[in-house]
Amino acid sequence: MANSKFMATVSPHLHEKGQTIDRAMRDVLIALTPAALWAIIVFGFNAFLVMLVSIVTAMLTEVVMRWILGRKATLKDLSAVLTGLFLAFLLPVTTPLWVVAIGSFLAVGVAKELFGGLGKNIFNPALFGRVALMISPLWIYTAKFVEPFWWRGIGFFSPIHTSINNAVSGRVIYKTFTGGVVNATTSATPLSLLKSGKMLTNTVTGPTPVGATWLTSNGRPSGWSLFLGLKSGSLGEVSVLLLLVGACYLLYRRTIDWRIPVGVLGGALFIFLITWNHPLYQMLSGGIWLGALYMATDWVSSPVSRRAKWIYAVGIGVFIGLVRLYSPWPEGVAISILIWNVLTLLLDRYVAVPKFGEVKKPLFNRLPAFPKPKPIRVEEKA
Repeated sequence: MANSKFMATVSPHLHEKGQTIDRAMRDVLIALTPAALWAIIVFGFNAFLVMLVSIVTAMLTEVVMRWILGRKATLKDLSAVLTGLFLAFLLPVTTPLWVVAIGSFLAVGVAKELFGGLGKNIFNPALFGRVALMISPLWIYTAKFVEPFWWRGIGFFSPIHTSINNAVSGRVIYKTFTGGVVNATTSATPLSLLKSGKMLTNTVTGPTPVGATWLTSNGRPSGWSLFLGLKSGSLGEVSVLLLLVGACYLLYRRTIDWRIPVGVLGGALFIFLITWNHPLYQMLSGGIWLGALYMATDWVSSPVSRRAKWIYAVGIGVFIGLVRLYSPWPEGVAISILIWNVLTLLLDRYVAVPKFGEVKKPLFNRLPAFPKPKPIRVEEKA
């Protein structure tokens, strides 16, 4: 057995010929390219800077952390590049670059490398970095959104970032890298309109303009604005159409499992239908398509068996609907996926996988039989 070619490694385990980690990462990067280019067109060159800083920081963090921990560098598998791009997709274009770098460091350095590296992380690293920024004092830098094509009249290459206005407590303004104030207007996203209840009225009114290129007669974002990506929001939640195009490529390459996106979208749609809370707007707004097609399908943090994948996916969708409707946050994709990343450990352990030739298929694995304690013999004293 000295020359045995068997090797024990952590998941994910690939069984198809030619399927490798770096090929899968490359496929996802290719699939996300149309959405990335469209985000740059809609939000200006500043979107490219956010992506660049996030990716470079992720790569440097992986190199430094693996050197500190005494591990071999693994940049060639492109996982750090993909994590950096995902994190950028989860942020608004006006996020300061130093905040982007902090989020990227937390995603790779903490959620990935401190857990042991690729294949050992419990959470999706990019979602972990985004939620870490959201619950930290830096949240104010990542909670403001500008309208699509805000750069018209200012300049496509004009870099801006969110800055706290010290003159007015809790208020933010937009500045250039040199400190000049930019006249860019904060816009309401479709989800913020739904959360505030303005979408439920006959006519949408308010001091904050609706961030969409095409509006209906009553001031709501049109369905085409939501579907094509002519709305305000994070970089990666812009165009549902382009995210679907990329997902079709991944399905063709068998890089993702169709059950997870269908389960996530179906579970969320079920909640929105039974509550009838603008299901069309809910399904075309926010990061639900990015999460369902690209985040929840992560090989490492999703279950292995088909039965467990359905439970995992539908659970994420239901949680997204509940968080959006009954929590203080307008969005619930990141939190829902992270919660079910943890529950994946239980699904992989207890959801039964039918054995070859098995007639009766159990739903759950039986708990191990614990040995009974031996009776204690008490010797009588003489």
